[in-house]
Amino acid sequence: MIEYEDIMKESPYLICYLISLSKTHDFYINKYIKNETEILPSQYYMLMFLYHEMGTNQSDIAKICLMDRSGVSRAFKDFEEKGLITREVDENNKRAYKIELTEKGIKIAQFLEKKEAEWDEMIQEELDISKEDLYKLLSKLSLKSLEFNRSHF
Repeated sequence: MIEYEDIMKESPYLICYLISLSKTHDFYINKYIKNETEILPSQYYMLMFLYHEMGTNQSDIAKICLMDRSGVSRAFKDFEEKGLITREVDENNKRAYKIELTEKGIKIAQFLEKKEAEWDEMIQEELDISKEDLYKLLSKLSLKSLEFNRSHF
């Protein structure tokens, strides 16, 4: 019987490693989201983006999180009901709302950010490359992939 670790050791494709990282990360962070917060795993990236970009409007958040505006709107309605965000009409665009986290929302984001840092440390602890160099490499790969897709599709 083939074990998962054997497949990963012999995979000829970069994507297999990236999927493995993504799936194991999701498993890790979702455990904390489900057990320690009031948000859903599908709302995680929106909350964390807001934490780092307070005052962003819903349309920009939808683009950044690769979601449609109606999905973001539903999530923000849920966030608002739970006291995690405030929405304020954007003075520059009366049809848009600026979104900010409340203290409660900030505390959840800080908790999850701490868990992210723990995960990062755990998976990087035995690497022979600095964190900065690893991030530069991953950024370069991500941007190259984005550039390729934009020029071919």
